[in-house]
Parts: sequence; structure tokens; C-alpha cells
Amino acid sequence: MQLHHGTHTLLWILLNFEKVQRRAARFAKSDFRRTTSVTQLLTELDWSQLADRRRFARLSMFFKAVHGLVAIPTDKLLRPSRYTRQSGQDTFINLPCRIDTYKFSFLPRTITDWNALPESTRSKPSVDSFRRTLQRPPDC
Repeated sequence: MQLHHGTHTLLWILLNFEKVQRRAARFAKSDFRRTTSVTQLLTELDWSQLADRRRFARLSMFFKAVHGLVAIPTDKLLRPSRYTRQSGQDTFINLPCRIDTYKFSFLPRTITDWNALPESTRSKPSVDSFRRTLQRPPDC
């Protein structure tokens, strides 16, 4: 199989990882019937989607950066000049992106996800409490 360059390559790789996880769920539950919902198997196994795990890891790292716990400088990131119900002191202006490679890199992608979090989540006092809040289902 021939790989395409750039974003298509990354997408191809990520989709293949998702396929491996889905096959692993079937294997772990010993259920290979075509009528079985793999999503249900993942739920029963309490396995989160790999895309959710990547998002969780990015947001956790950004939380550490915002609080000065890792050497990722956030002081150069622009903050809104005025605050609204959606944007507070802990939000950042989205970085302008013209190229997909940059658009889906760490900072632009994570800032968008960070700003979408509720203020109560962004303002947690510790990394552990932040992670616990992220792991909770949205209905809680």
C-alpha cells in the first residue's frame, strides 16, 4: 500500500491504529461475530477511543504549560483583549493557520480544544484534578 505525504499520511496511520484497537477489543472479548458492535465492546472494556486519549494527553500537557510545570512557554501566546462568557483570563486567541500541517500541530489544535473547555475545568488547581475532570463523562 502506498502512503501519501502530509496530512493524508497521518490520517492513514491514525485510522490504522484505531483499527488495531478495534481488533484488540474483539480479541479481548473473544467475540468475532460481524453483528457485534465493536463500540459496545470498547465500552464494556472501558477503553477510550485513541483520538480521545491523544486529546486528553495534549490538554494535560497544555495545562502543565499554562501553569509553568513544563518548559513550554505560553507567555507569547495572545489572550483576548476583552472577556466574554466564552472567553476568560485563561483562554487564548486561536492561532491563524493556512496549512493543515500547522493547523493540526500541538499549539493550534490544543488552543482550540483548551478554549472549548468549561472555565471550571481550565481553572483546576492541580494536574490531577484537571485530569480527573477530563476523564469524567460529559453528563457528570
